[in-house]
Amino acid sequence: MANTTRSRSGSSSKGASKKGASKSSARSKTTRKTTARSAPVQTESGFSSAFSKFASSKVAKPLIFLAVVILIVGIDLLVSWNKYEMFFKILGVEILIAVVIWIVLTLVFSKRAGSDSNSSPVDEV
Repeated sequence: MANTTRSRSGSSSKGASKKGASKSSARSKTTRKTTARSAPVQTESGFSSAFSKFASSKVAKPLIFLAVVILIVGIDLLVSWNKYEMFFKILGVEILIAVVIWIVLTLVFSKRAGSDSNSSPVDEV
């Protein structure tokens, strides 16, 4: 864009130069204000915004669960070196540990929810 402001430095009267100087300074102040207001807002990077959209979708939990199961089975196969008896023993132990952890977490969170709902309301006067 071309500069559209005109300078009045060529005028011979002092009053005109003072008026021109005050107008140009006023213009520069308003220009600074508008540029400060119209500063671009920083957005998230492409990967992080795409991942946050994916994580908030309904499909995310089942896909993440499936990926974790495939990863664990793959690691078990690598550890067992194609000895299938050892593979199934490792997998069985992992399933038992997962079930025990799930039961403990279910009991802990059910007791918390029960204790929050059983609290008696306080009567206010």
